[in-house]
Amino acid sequence: MVQQRSVTYVNNTTPLSITTKELDLENCVNDNQVAIKIHSAALNPVDSVISHAANKWLVGSSLKTVGMDYAGVLVKRGKNVDPKFQIGDKVNGFISHAFGDQGSYSDYLIIDPSKQSAIGHMNNFDYLDDDVKARFSDFDINASYPLVFGTAYDGLFSNGQLLNSRSRILVNGASTAVSQCLIQIAKKHLNVETVVGICNSKSFEYNKKAGFDHLIAYDESNCLEKVQSIIKDKFNGQKFDLIFDSVGTSEFFPIIDTILKPRAEGSLYTTVAGSNKLKYTGGLKEYVSVLPLWNYAASWNPRRHYNYTYTMVWPKPAIMELASLMVSKKQFIPPLDSVYPFEEFQTAMDKLNTNQAKGKIILEINKDY
Repeated sequence: MVQQRSVTYVNNTTPLSITTKELDLENCVNDNQVAIKIHSAALNPVDSVISHAANKWLVGSSLKTVGMDYAGVLVKRGKNVDPKFQIGDKVNGFISHAFGDQGSYSDYLIIDPSKQSAIGHMNNFDYLDDDVKARFSDFDINASYPLVFGTAYDGLFSNGQLLNSRSRILVNGASTAVSQCLIQIAKKHLNVETVVGICNSKSFEYNKKAGFDHLIAYDESNCLEKVQSIIKDKFNGQKFDLIFDSVGTSEFFPIIDTILKPRAEGSLYTTVAGSNKLKYTGGLKEYVSVLPLWNYAASWNPRRHYNYTYTMVWPKPAIMELASLMVSKKQFIPPLDSVYPFEEFQTAMDKLNTNQAKGKIILEINKDY
């Protein structure tokens, strides 16, 4: 038996807290499952959104564990698990869950890799700057990117779009961790010609370094007119193939025909957060407001003339495979902000909820490696 600590809650009226229970490590998995000892977990906005949306009348009275991203060591495996995963392997990935008892802010995570299939072997980021490697462990780095990389992956690949060296992409919310992954996949893997980012003017240097070709400040006047001006002055009138919204907005809809190619040309508008800027602590109403069906119905008229999707990533092996491929080519740098010890999870969550982090916030759960 081992002690398992987890960040848990019952519903949105109960605070997050570290709870402890005994886990029978020898008998905790079935034939299709693995047990992973978590060393590092990354915080994601969805973690906060879900816990604040847990209405007590809907989610019951059981303990729910927070977290999706993880990196750790496989310590137990069932007999039917893919043989590529063996005891002692260092693995990373993300799980998809809402209001579940398994989460990555925990000493141990038990999953079925055939269902939670965004799992792979940890990558070697030896090419990162020495100051990054001094601040973050290999587990920290590998825990930082799976969900945001997967979200960017879905925005670029999962709706039949054929992006190439002649494509143009507009990214709303260039500074988010998802957009930082998207720019790298677009420029370094797909060789996309031009990616334009919208961000705070104070983030221009940060996003120039990330690879954006043009930047537009949302905190200055005439943001939408500047988007139209780039099309006219820089693109010779050629519109965008993809608009990727990572923060939530409806501002583009009145001028959508002037900036996005027609539906017949395979263009796409996709959003992570819906029509309004996502409030991480907004509660059940906020959670419901960003669900895909609600967004389709709420804005059917302006969207019926072009392809509109809601990017909601699901675990798939291809996500981790592409990440590993790009790391092997030294093409991907995970966006990292800071790291906190497990006991300071609330401080880390408070920072997440400010929406000011530049990159991923990491919890170091176990340092015995």
